[in-house]
Amino acid sequence: MDCRWFKTNHCRSCGLLDLSYQETLALKEKKLQSLFSGTKLELMPTVGVLAAEGSRNKAKFAVFGELDHIQFGIVDGTLQFRDLEECPLHMPGMNELLPHLKLELKQFKIPPYSLADKKGELKYLILSKTQGHEEFLLRFVLRSKESLDRLRKMTTELLRKFPAIKVVTANIQPEHKAVLEGDEEIVLTSEQNITHVFGNVTLSLGPRSFFQVSPEIAGKLYKAAGDVVRDYNIQSFLDLYCGVGAFSFFAAQNAERVFGVEISKEAIESARSTVTKNKIKGEIGFEALDVEAFLQTQGAAYEAILVNPPRRGLNENIVKSLLKLGPKVIIYSSCNAETLARDYDMMKEHYTISRAQIFDMFPYTEHFETLVVMNYKGA
Repeated sequence: MDCRWFKTNHCRSCGLLDLSYQETLALKEKKLQSLFSGTKLELMPTVGVLAAEGSRNKAKFAVFGELDHIQFGIVDGTLQFRDLEECPLHMPGMNELLPHLKLELKQFKIPPYSLADKKGELKYLILSKTQGHEEFLLRFVLRSKESLDRLRKMTTELLRKFPAIKVVTANIQPEHKAVLEGDEEIVLTSEQNITHVFGNVTLSLGPRSFFQVSPEIAGKLYKAAGDVVRDYNIQSFLDLYCGVGAFSFFAAQNAERVFGVEISKEAIESARSTVTKNKIKGEIGFEALDVEAFLQTQGAAYEAILVNPPRRGLNENIVKSLLKLGPKVIIYSSCNAETLARDYDMMKEHYTISRAQIFDMFPYTEHFETLVVMNYKGA
């Protein structure tokens, strides 16, 4: 992948760009193997991107400069702003939208926030694009509600000029510190969700819902987990940290009973809203609950439990609860191989790994997603 920002040391987010793509995959495989050095781990072929260019569906920009010269970019390790006019990773249409947004912000007098002066309004811009329906979601992170009326008028203009923009929100983050977003989200459009399509699975995504940044790899990851459900003839499936229900809907094509748990109420509402749009073999349900608290009161048996935790992984209480439930299969989708290895160390007395595979969600970086299938030794 060719990137002028990397060549000039302007942006080093893709720290492995000086290597060939195959070399980056080999490094990731070596790291995963080293973390499981005490375990017989036979890796399936790594799932990589067909092309890194145009593979990422989400962009987060710091906003700086002056009203007459608005800049979108990043904040580096020295807390200096670096302007990025575009990024080769972004899906088609995302980079092209940026200069138009700058013009609209100037026209409607929504000034960038200044860290030095503690003045201005717009702190960050978060831009997402869906696969399938080609829809855009825009989130403007503001210091206050002072410019909210102007942003509403600007939104009307954006929707007129760019019909692909479906959802626009204002997030209010009043604190003077490096926090990306605040607690209050104000939807400025009639639509509140954008739609992702993966084959015959439809997903609905709200402004604050977590979603994987590479649609190409995400679709293959979800299908791989769904294939495990099919191949093991799993009829009862529990999806922990289910988000908007991606793994659940793929599992529901073969399982009779699927239940998803996620602490985000917005994500659960999105998951519920797409139940009727998907092929469901039996019954499916979602609840907005804390995973640890849910497991402590859970009595129903499930043949398979999938966990997709944040980077911190699971904790000892959650692992103990999983072992107590004793499903015949645990599917672990991890964005942090170190916490995955730590968590498996607490499970290995009772479970053995039958499948491990890297999904290169973050090309040319040291990060990757891993899907591990664990089988109960007593089965």
